[in-house]
Amino acid sequence: MNRLRQLALAAGSVLLGASASAQRVTPSPELQRFSEQRIRHQKTLGLALGGYALANIAVGAIGAGQTTGETKYFHRMNVYWNLVNLGIAGVGLLGSRRQNAGGETLSQAVRQHENMKQVLLLNAGLDVAYLAGGAYLMERAKTHADKADQLRGYGKSVLIQGGFLLAFDLVNYLIFKNRGDKQEQQLLEVTPSGVGIVLPIK
Repeated sequence: MNRLRQLALAAGSVLLGASASAQRVTPSPELQRFSEQRIRHQKTLGLALGGYALANIAVGAIGAGQTTGETKYFHRMNVYWNLVNLGIAGVGLLGSRRQNAGGETLSQAVRQHENMKQVLLLNAGLDVAYLAGGAYLMERAKTHADKADQLRGYGKSVLIQGGFLLAFDLVNYLIFKNRGDKQEQQLLEVTPSGVGIVLPIK
């Protein structure tokens, strides 16, 4: 029995060692391009959102100081909203800088690609909730005359910001899907050894 156990452990060690060394193989040019394209797109997303946020913060800060009533609240909410956007963009850029296209295995690259699509779809769902929240604030303004300016200003801002983010997330999801899925499919159909593989993606 001990002899069998020793053989099983030895076989397991060999298999694990082979698997570990397979993970360190230099990625194919196609896999590296697939990963590099995703990382570049993620950086572009962060820069675009960060630039949009900075512009809104600058305009909103000036506008809030030079206007009154509903318009003042509109600009103020734009500043608040885009401080959050700026933080999200910064976190995204830091995350993309840590990624290394040359160090990704096929399964890691596919997982990262699928994760990005899921994040963008989740964000799009949140954006719809933001639009509903903006509409709710606008509706409340009709029955709260003492806070009508604030509610309308905030509501308009949330509607505009939510609308922008919804378009932003959907467009980028479609880019990831239409461009990246084709590359992903080609990589999954044929491995460097010419063997077809299927990876379960959750």
